[in-house]
Order: sequence, then C-alpha cells, then structure tokens
Amino acid sequence: MKEFFFMAGMQRSGATILSAILNQNPDVWVSPASPLFRMMTTQLQSHNELENIDYNRSSAIDNVIKNIPHNFYADKQAKYIIDKNLNWTNPLGAEVIFKYITQKIKFICPVRNVLDVITSFDTVINSTDSKNNIMDEQVLKFTFADKPLADRRADFLMRHDKDIALSLEFMKHATLPDFRHLFHFVDYDDFVSDPEREINKIYDFLEIPKFNHKYENIVDTSGISRESLTGIKDLHTIRPTIQKVSRRPEDVLLPETVKRYSGLEFWREFR
Repeated sequence: MKEFFFMAGMQRSGATILSAILNQNPDVWVSPASPLFRMMTTQLQSHNELENIDYNRSSAIDNVIKNIPHNFYADKQAKYIIDKNLNWTNPLGAEVIFKYITQKIKFICPVRNVLDVITSFDTVINSTDSKNNIMDEQVLKFTFADKPLADRRADFLMRHDKDIALSLEFMKHATLPDFRHLFHFVDYDDFVSDPEREINKIYDFLEIPKFNHKYENIVDTSGISRESLTGIKDLHTIRPTIQKVSRRPEDVLLPETVKRYSGLEFWREFR
C-alpha cells in the first residue's frame, strides 16, 4: 500500500529540482503539478446530486473517492507518493486528505523570498522567447500603465487570486499551533547552500528511510514539458547542478514595489 505525502509550496522556489533529486530514490515519486486534488474535490459534488439524495449512496461515493489516489498512481512502483498541488494546504485540501487519503498529513513547502520569486518570473520571461505569453496579456489588461512592465508583472503576480498570494495564504495555517507540525518548509536559499542537509531534513520529516542522493548532473525524469500553459518557456527547466542565478530585486523593481512586497516570509520565524 502506497503512503501519500503532499507538496504545496511557492512557484519559482526550487520545487522542480527538489523533486528531481527526490525522484532518484526508486521508493519515492514526486509528481509535477497534479490534477489529483481537483479530481477528488470534483467527486465530492456527487453527494449533492439529486440521484444520490433520492437514493442515498454516500458511503459508496466515499469509497470511490478513497480509491482515486491509488488508481491514479497505480502505474507507479514507488512506496511513497508526494503529490504536488498548491491547493492541498487550503482547508478543503486538508479535509480531503484527512478523510480520504491519510490522517498522517505532511506538507512539504518549498518557499523563497517573495521578491526573488517575482524577479525570477521577470528574468525567465525576458531571457527566453516568451515575450508573447498569456500572463503578460493579462498583466497588460488588468494593471495600470503607470509603471514599468516588471512592476506591473509584480502587481499582477501578487493579486489575491494568483498562485503566490494563494500559496502564502494557505501556508499561513502553519502559524497556528495546532497545525504547525503538518508543515515542513524548504527555503530556497537554504536548499541552494546545502542541498544534502535540506534533503535529509525532508526524510526526517516524512519519517522514511534516507537515500544516497547525487547533487551533480541532475536530470528531471518527470516528463514535464518545456512549454507551460502560460506560454512562458523554461519555467520548469532545471540545471544539472544546484546554483542560484538571479538578479537583485532592487535592480529590477521600483523602490515602492520592493517595499510593498517585502517582509512576507512568515516561515522564517520557524527556523
């Protein structure tokens, strides 16, 4: 029987290379961004269908939902599945995990200085052939043309309904004493400076046997495409070695933008 864990951190925070390293272990499979959360939550609606209200089969529906994760990962031989979706850390995600998957909930959360995340998006868009992308179409449509494009991208990415803000909101459940033990944060800078130490911390958190990982010539075996749904290329491309290649936010963004999005790294109080 497979054991399930969950990854639900921030974009541009090293999740892809972290997953590639963990996937060197044949007993572990870390997915790319996975549809499992939506598959399961969509089926919850079956409880409210008129047919079920007329002839109650709620226990059978629950049984179907419980089997979704095992059927979804039936092609994987790994003992330990780490399913990746930022929504797992929201209240509904945690409720679904607890009721249908496991009561031993463990969230791995790759995180990074928010300004560095914003700057990384700007860097990858400008350094690849991604100038005509869906995200920038939305940026131009929904932000005011009174700032440079990098700052408009920042304001768009930090909207309350976009992934960075949602991730921060969901992960803040870790600040509640009753839920703190469910979360393990992997700070990007810590990971880059000492990846072996951070990988071992993950194994300790998951309480599973360690593996002798390699940190050179890293290969991503997930099969995720170089293209993304946004039209931004190389969002998930990893380098064969672990290194931090980024610009200073102060060299990219206006001072008021830097000020607005500074100091949001709440997880540092746990270090």
